[in-house]
Amino acid sequence: MINYNNIVSFKKSSIIFIEDNYPKKSFYVIRSGKAVSYGKYFDSNMEYTNGDILGLVNSVLNEPYFFNVKADTDIEALEINVDDIINIYNKDLIKKMHNYLENSLEIWLSKYYINLSHNHSMTKYDINEGYVLNLAQVYNDNNFPTAAYEIYNQYLKFFPNSSSIKDIKDMIASMKEYNLPEPEAIEDNIFYYKKGYCLYTELMASNYLYLINSGKVGVYNVINSKLVTRAIYSSNNLIDGYIPDITYQPLSTTTIVLEDSKIKLLKKEEFISIVANVNSLRPYYLQIICTKIRNSVLKVMALSSKDIFMKLLITIYYIVRTESLFLNKDVNTAKLLYKLQDIAAVIGYNNDINMIKNELKKIRFISIDDENYIHILDINNFIKEYEIYKKRLSLKKS
Repeated sequence: MINYNNIVSFKKSSIIFIEDNYPKKSFYVIRSGKAVSYGKYFDSNMEYTNGDILGLVNSVLNEPYFFNVKADTDIEALEINVDDIINIYNKDLIKKMHNYLENSLEIWLSKYYINLSHNHSMTKYDINEGYVLNLAQVYNDNNFPTAAYEIYNQYLKFFPNSSSIKDIKDMIASMKEYNLPEPEAIEDNIFYYKKGYCLYTELMASNYLYLINSGKVGVYNVINSKLVTRAIYSSNNLIDGYIPDITYQPLSTTTIVLEDSKIKLLKKEEFISIVANVNSLRPYYLQIICTKIRNSVLKVMALSSKDIFMKLLITIYYIVRTESLFLNKDVNTAKLLYKLQDIAAVIGYNNDINMIKNELKKIRFISIDDENYIHILDINNFIKEYEIYKKRLSLKKS
C-alpha cells in the first residue's frame, strides 16, 4: 500500500540524482518547488515543477540516471516505491502518471528529431502536394511500396482538385499489386496482417493501439527526404497509432508489417482502463513505455556525442536492452531486428553504410551476417563493454 504521507524535502541546490549512478527503488512526484536537469550530452536544462515525476523511468528499468538533477528551489515531493505501483487504486493518479509518461515520450522524441533534422524549431510541416509526393517516393525508393501505395491514395483525399490527379491515379493503377487484402479477424479484436501491410502513415493516424501477439512491425518516418527507422518491434510490444499531442510533424510515423503478424487492436481508453483495473498489467505497461522513453533519451545522447563509436555503442545498447526485455533470462545471445541500414538511419548516417559497418566491427561481442542483420554474441558482456567505454569517455571529458 502506498504511503501518501511519505513526503521528502530537498533544499535549494541539493543534488537529487547523479548522472550514471544506479537508481533507488523509488521515484518522486513533486508537490512544490522546481528541479532542473543537466548533463554531458544535453545542450539545455529541463525544468520540473509541481506534478512532474522524477526518476520513474530509471527506477522501473533499473538503469543509471541519464543526467544530473538538482533542486533549483526548496522542494517537497511524494516518494513512491516502484514495487508499490501495482497497489495504486487511485485512478486519477494512474491517469496522471500515464499522461506524464506519454508527454515525456513526445518531448524526448521531439528533441531527437530536432537534432536529427538540424531544424531547431517545433513548426509543423506544411502538408502540401510536394511534401506528400516526396513522402511516397522515399518509401518507394526504400523498398516499402505498400506504404507508398497508401500515401498516393491519401494524396487523392488531401488534394482532390489537384492538376496531377490523373497522373497519381495512373501511378496507383500501376501499383495495384501492393493493395494488400484487409487483415483477417481471428478473435478478441486480434487480426492477422500480411507482410507489407501499412497500418497507418505520417499523413493519417489510425487512433488505435497495436499490441503485437506475434510477428514483426517497423515504425518509420521521413526527415529531410531520408527514411528514418524509428523502431522495430516484435511480440509483446505496443505501438501507439494516435495523433501526437505535440503538433510537430516528425512525431507522426508510418508503420509497416515486416512479416506476417497477429496484432490486437485497442482504443487508448480501453487500454488505460485495463491498466487501471488490472493491477498485474501495470509492470508490463511501465516496462513498455519507460523503455520507449529511455530509448528516446539515449537517441538524443547518441546524436549529441561527437564520437561515432559512442553513437553506435549507445544505439546498439538501447536496442539490445529493448529486444532482451521479453527474452528468457537464460538467453544471452540475440539476432537484432535491425539491419545496418536501420542503424545508419537512426543516427543520421544513411549514406555511410560501409563506414557504419566498419565501426560496428570494432565493437566486441558483435557480428554482422550476410543479410546485414546484427548479432549480439554475448549480451551481458556487451552491456559491460558499453558501461566501461561510457565511463572511460566521461573521464576524458572531465
